[in-house]
Amino acid sequence: MSFSNRHRATANVSSLFCLAFFGIAVCQFVCGCQSPLATKLATTPVSGSAAFPQREANSRLSSMHDRRQVATAASLMHAGDLNAARKHLVGILATHPADTSAVELLAEVSQKLGDYRLQQAALKRLIALRPDSAMVANRCGKKLLNSVRLRSAAADTSVGSDSFDQTSVDDARTLAIASLQNAVALEPRNTLFAQDLFAALIDLGKSDQAEQVLHESLLQNPQDKVLPMTAARLYESQKDWSSAVFYYDVALRNDPSNPVWRRQRAVCHFRQGSFEKAQADFSRSLANSPVKPQLSEHLAWAEAALKTEDHKEASRVLDLIVTEGEFRTADLEVLRGSCLLKQGNVEAAAEVVLQAQLEWPKHAGLWRLAKQIKEAEMGTPIIETDRSLDLASLTVQSPLR
Repeated sequence: MSFSNRHRATANVSSLFCLAFFGIAVCQFVCGCQSPLATKLATTPVSGSAAFPQREANSRLSSMHDRRQVATAASLMHAGDLNAARKHLVGILATHPADTSAVELLAEVSQKLGDYRLQQAALKRLIALRPDSAMVANRCGKKLLNSVRLRSAAADTSVGSDSFDQTSVDDARTLAIASLQNAVALEPRNTLFAQDLFAALIDLGKSDQAEQVLHESLLQNPQDKVLPMTAARLYESQKDWSSAVFYYDVALRNDPSNPVWRRQRAVCHFRQGSFEKAQADFSRSLANSPVKPQLSEHLAWAEAALKTEDHKEASRVLDLIVTEGEFRTADLEVLRGSCLLKQGNVEAAAEVVLQAQLEWPKHAGLWRLAKQIKEAEMGTPIIETDRSLDLASLTVQSPLR
């Protein structure tokens, strides 16, 4: 036998020995030994942990292993017999430790049993076995993060539990992010993978990394309709209204008829102090809307109209809030009366104030406006009317929708 053939044979024997050891560890877990399967799986290096290439593994499994065994385990799991399903899977993995279907099903069964340590170890093993699959990387990354959350929650409610290992949890979280990153690297055109990674980073408080992921994905997918909106939402949460408006501009270029995004851009314009642009966006997206007014948006629309001295539109929006939105306060009635007075409609303004004073007889703003209306009836020029719309105070009685 040549030196190269002897070397190849030695490598194959070594690989098969590793797989056999993995199978023994599976059995040890079920039997309750001190070195459970989870420990063995968790200590398997991610890089190069597969004993032989996946194509060779699939070839051997197709000839050596009856797939009906995995289907039987799945049936047991769906029937609710989780322990039997786990035992069946352990039997499969004892002989075929590279069977990805059995490993993934073991992770699912373990999660249902609340054995998050084993679930994470199985997911780690699956990632190692399928390093070139973006779908597997994305799926395992999300499942790992969910497992970490569940494991942490279980530890918080368990008094005196010594099963919680912060180091292993941190390692699982790190592997999850790495797996999600790998999915994006393998399929950069799949924006769903980018959004999953973005959401995971935001959830972990890594906003700078999340922002970088978003920018890179936008460069790869400039015509995508969702990514710009995701970026806009990110900057909204940071109160960076200028950047939010920029990305809403991009989103609306890709989908100009989207009323929801235009409404959100209107809010950003409003927060930024660009009241004319806010009013234009609100008018285009909310005028003639068949849905019941959303209070926060209509209040901002009304104030934008007031800021730009468009009292006619402000009146129309305020009336809509009171009649269609079924939200009425003394401050809103002052604004309604003020807008009518500004338009020279003194009689209508007086009627609004009279009706409001029946309900709020001691409201100072209503009394000031009533005085101004009397002066207007006598021909005295109007000096100024109440026109400040305090969103915070106006929505105390009704939460923003």
